[in-house]
Amino acid sequence: MLFLACHGAGGQTGLNPNYKEPMVWGYLLKVEYYDRSIEYDKDFEVIDYDGLRMVPVVLLNGRQVEVCSYSPTMYEYGDACEIPAYEKYELEVRHYWGSGFCHLVMPGDFRLTAPPDDYVLGRESTLVSTWRAARAAQWYWVSIYADYDYRDSTGSWDNYTFTLDTLVNDTGIEVPPDRVFPSFVRELLAGDALVTVWAGYGPAVEPGDVANVRGTATGFVNAINEPRETYFYVGAPSLARRVPDGRTVLARFKARLRSRTPLP
Repeated sequence: MLFLACHGAGGQTGLNPNYKEPMVWGYLLKVEYYDRSIEYDKDFEVIDYDGLRMVPVVLLNGRQVEVCSYSPTMYEYGDACEIPAYEKYELEVRHYWGSGFCHLVMPGDFRLTAPPDDYVLGRESTLVSTWRAARAAQWYWVSIYADYDYRDSTGSWDNYTFTLDTLVNDTGIEVPPDRVFPSFVRELLAGDALVTVWAGYGPAVEPGDVANVRGTATGFVNAINEPRETYFYVGAPSLARRVPDGRTVLARFKARLRSRTPLP
C-alpha cells in the first residue's frame, strides 16, 4: 500500500522537519557628524545557515527595501534614504516559511550638553558628560576615548589611552579621575578626548537581550539616533587631534551591534 502526502505553500510549516526560523538582524540609523553633515543608513540581514529556500522580501512601512548583497545563506538589504526622527516603523520580512515582524520608533533628535568643545579636563577633575533626552529612546550607549601625554614619578614621558563603552539609562555619566588617570600619571601634559552618545530603541546592546523580531523569524533590530559628537582637551590642548573621528567610532559601534548575531 502506498501513501502520498503533499505540503502546502511556504509558510505552512506543519511538522516539516526542515523548518527553521531565519535570523533577522539590522538597524535604522541617523547620524550627525562633527561637521554637521547628516547621514542615514538602513541595513537588514536575513540569515539561514542551512541555506535560504527563497529570496526574502523586506518591507519597511509597506515599502520594499532593495537587496544590496547576498550569499547562499544571507541576503542583505538597505539604502541611505532619509529616516525621519520620532516616527514609527514597521518591519516585515517575508520568507519561505512565513513572515517575521518588528515594531520600531526612531528616537527623537537630541544633543550633548557637556562638556563643551573648548573644555580642558584636569588631573583631579571628574569627567561629566550630559545630553538632552531623546524622545522614545529606551537606552543610551556612551563611548568615551581620551588620549594624552604624561610624566610618571621618574620624570619619564609616556602616552596613555583611556576608553569607556557603557550602556546608560539616564541622560548623563560621571567618570571619576582615578578611572581616567591611573596612579602612575604624576604630571598631565596634553591630549584630547571624544564623547559619542547613541540613543537606541529596541534590544539594548547587552548580554541577555531578548529578540524583538516575532512571527516565523527571530532576531535583533534597532533604531538608533546619534547626535554630533563632542571633542575636548586633556591637560592642555594638543597640537593635533589624536582621538578617532566620528566615522571610525561609528564603525566600532556597528560592529558591536553586529556581534550579537553569529555570522553564517
